[in-house]
Amino acid sequence: MTENRIELLKQKIRDAFHHSYLSEQIGSIPLDDRKILFLSSLMDKTGLPGDEKEKYIVASMLVQIALDAHEHVSGDSRNPLVKWQQLTVLAGDFYSALFYQMLSRIPNIPLINAMAGCVKSVNEAKVSIYSRDFSGVEDFFKKMEFVETALFQRLARFFGLEEWRELARTWLFFNKLQKERDLFSRFLRHSVKPSRGGTDHQEEKENERIIDGYIRKYKAGLETAVKNMSGLDERMRSEIISQLQVQV
Repeated sequence: MTENRIELLKQKIRDAFHHSYLSEQIGSIPLDDRKILFLSSLMDKTGLPGDEKEKYIVASMLVQIALDAHEHVSGDSRNPLVKWQQLTVLAGDFYSALFYQMLSRIPNIPLINAMAGCVKSVNEAKVSIYSRDFSGVEDFFKKMEFVETALFQRLARFFGLEEWRELARTWLFFNKLQKERDLFSRFLRHSVKPSRGGTDHQEEKENERIIDGYIRKYKAGLETAVKNMSGLDERMRSEIISQLQVQV
């Protein structure tokens, strides 16, 4: 797999979801290269024709973009950015509709049902997180992992590629933890870890220690998953190995 192929897929995804008004109001939508790389590598193992693989990749990223769009919405109606929040919800619904439209052209009713069920479960997990409905740190991270990786795990299961499920779980959440370490720390401070009477600095350091422990945990899981993978393409293997070399 080449860098050029990833860029071509990114352009097809952008072409699929581009809407001039939404783009003007909420800005550009970032695309995760590693998720696209995962989907592309996964689809290469399915034996599907090239045009079908491409449609599945674009449709799956539309779903993920829709889920990510809803992440930015606050439940506080007094927020002065409420118009932007409403537009973000609209954008999420718009991308979801594009996903179903694209899959209807294949068509694949079992996959549509599987993806729809996955979206429902992810949104339920999000509601649980935003309402602080978790029993502690471990439950919080378990739900965050599900939100980040469930869609990709479901695709791997649908196509009977079980070893790719574990790769999705470990790699994609490892990415999330690395990229958003500070955000996780703030969330822990305000929503999960009760005050222990220490200073803000001490609590911040404790939360960083917890997050770094989870990063090491998922890093170890990813190392095992890669060792157990057969036929992993060189581009993806190289990407993961270079990432694993980063010290935690």
